[in-house]
Amino acid sequence: MVNVFCGSFLLFLIQPLVGRTLLPVFGGSASVWMICLACYQTLLLAGYFYAHHFQRAKRLHVVWLGVAAVWTGGLIFARPCLQAWFGNSGSPTLGVLSCVLLVAGLPYVLLAAGSTLVQTWVAQGEALKCGSADVPKSGGGDVYSLYAVSNAGSLLGLLFYPVVLEPSVPLTMQWLGFAVAVAVYAVLMRHTAGLPARAPQASPPPIRMPARPCWFLLPMVSAFLLNAVTAALMVEVTPMPFVWVLTLGAFLLSYVLGFSGVAGYGRRLWCAGALLALVGAAFARGQWGTGSFLPNAAAGVAVLLLVGTVLHAWLYERRPPVASLSRYYLALAAGGAAGGLMASLVSPLVFNRVLEYPLILCVCVVLLAWRMIQARAVASGGARHNPVPLLVSVAAGAGYLALLGLTARQTNSTLLYRCRNFYGCLAVTRKYENLGTGKLLPLHYLWCGQTTHGLQVRDASYLRVPTAYYGVTGGGGAFAAHPRYQQGQPMNVGVVGLGAGMLATYGRTNDLYRFFEINPQVMQIATTPQLFSFLSDAPCEVHLIDGDARRMLEAEREVGDPPYDLLVIDAYSGDAVPYHLVTREAFRLYLDRLTPEGMLAVHISNWHIDLLPVCKAVAGDLGVYAHGTIGYADTAVTCGSIWVFMTRQPIPYPYSGPPGKRRTVNWDDVRDIRALTDDRGSLFPLLR
Repeated sequence: MVNVFCGSFLLFLIQPLVGRTLLPVFGGSASVWMICLACYQTLLLAGYFYAHHFQRAKRLHVVWLGVAAVWTGGLIFARPCLQAWFGNSGSPTLGVLSCVLLVAGLPYVLLAAGSTLVQTWVAQGEALKCGSADVPKSGGGDVYSLYAVSNAGSLLGLLFYPVVLEPSVPLTMQWLGFAVAVAVYAVLMRHTAGLPARAPQASPPPIRMPARPCWFLLPMVSAFLLNAVTAALMVEVTPMPFVWVLTLGAFLLSYVLGFSGVAGYGRRLWCAGALLALVGAAFARGQWGTGSFLPNAAAGVAVLLLVGTVLHAWLYERRPPVASLSRYYLALAAGGAAGGLMASLVSPLVFNRVLEYPLILCVCVVLLAWRMIQARAVASGGARHNPVPLLVSVAAGAGYLALLGLTARQTNSTLLYRCRNFYGCLAVTRKYENLGTGKLLPLHYLWCGQTTHGLQVRDASYLRVPTAYYGVTGGGGAFAAHPRYQQGQPMNVGVVGLGAGMLATYGRTNDLYRFFEINPQVMQIATTPQLFSFLSDAPCEVHLIDGDARRMLEAEREVGDPPYDLLVIDAYSGDAVPYHLVTREAFRLYLDRLTPEGMLAVHISNWHIDLLPVCKAVAGDLGVYAHGTIGYADTAVTCGSIWVFMTRQPIPYPYSGPPGKRRTVNWDDVRDIRALTDDRGSLFPLLR
């Protein structure tokens, strides 16, 4: 039991560890975790395949674990090279997959095989004692219950990393500690491998064929559900950090409940609870805005926990004799890998939004209805091959689809454009509003999930009017305070985060604006005048730089490009804060790219993360003056925002907007933290 628990703990410790390592390499996109998750599910299949075919090679397995420990330790020295080797490809999905295979492939496969191997060795040892090929018991309990222990270890490892390990231990030491832990685990496995081998037995009794499809289909549905719920929360609602901890934690807990036998009691009650959670998910999906995250997250976690428990208890009931244990787990892993790959890799190619989420919810309704009806039929001694349950189940799925349609969001906006790629889902909408002009004016919005990344009034009178976060109470304060802008002198302006190109409204003849944007779809939208004309109408010279901003700024520094008078960092407002853009090293780079009188303007408006302590800590470490402002909407086309302006010398910050619409941050009221670094730190303590 200790081996199973420890191996699974390490298995789910390496998952966020790899994700934390790869996020800076691929621009901090929330999709990095989604791709990693699909890759982990595939590697899990490889581990179960290994356990199925090499279950007798006990000593070899221990040797391979030692090799994995050495390999992981070697990554400590190779990690700095990842940024140079990867992240430059036009296919970031393949880049993430390649990195996961290189960094975690060997230890992950061996750790994934551990639970199945231990269960097999224990079963074989007891089979030798009893002289039977079909031993259902081990140590007074069902050997399959060790799978519940395995998932309990996984759940603890998942929670341990963001809460305990990441905030307090440098990344290099995390990898070193993991390598040592794998070596210790190899010693534990060496002890377990000393169990006596079972003498050759006759072929196991045949397994009922109806059970075998369940071994594949049920975990496929549950894995697809996990990926779809996570994508819906991180892409459609808001990419809140660590939301994957909630969803994956609920998924693992459902395996614990399902394989511990708890869900075997009150089967219909579990199904009824799962159906209620699905109904709640339909209503939560129809909500919009800042208040939609909690109901959507609660509904998603409830669906994963309750539906997953029913499906996994169903799997537990269909478990075979222990002679077919490894084949059973191999089928489970194959189903999970298939579901994960379809949700994470295929769905983004097929759908331009997260349609896989409502589709898998309908599938779950069908399965739950079937499960409830079958349970009642079996309890009453009814016929097993009655076609009525299938018809009723399909009807339930159709009814749920109708419910999704009825509860869908209703807006008065017209969809102009929609797309989806590695970096998320984008949409451009148009709505008409009366802005006090006496007539309805068309407004174009750029959405990433439910976050506004662009707003333009499509009227000549608003051609050069700043909107959204960039009015005089927000980002416009940087221009109002900059001496060169006040004196009408040409400015070299850099902007990290293009959006719809709204900051170009401040551009003047002889100014140069360079926008850094990692998402090519955003660049396509911003340069399409029919959608947004900020860039095409700007009198200044505009350069668009495709790629990760930090990497591009480092390249500029190396070749000696002219520094910026103003550098705007607008990469944090979408809630998926790229960690590598908020570290002390990143801010030092930003300041290096400024002229001696230059200004760094940082937009830190965020629903879920408080970045004021980060700015305070960095300003103190780097010896610069920080001026924070909290602005409120001063017109019908602006919105509230939080900005921090940093300069090497103190300067005044004049304000010409409406009174009471902007206030200055009192840094004494902002808590003190240690500045985040590339090697040490976490956003978890900064959650609001």
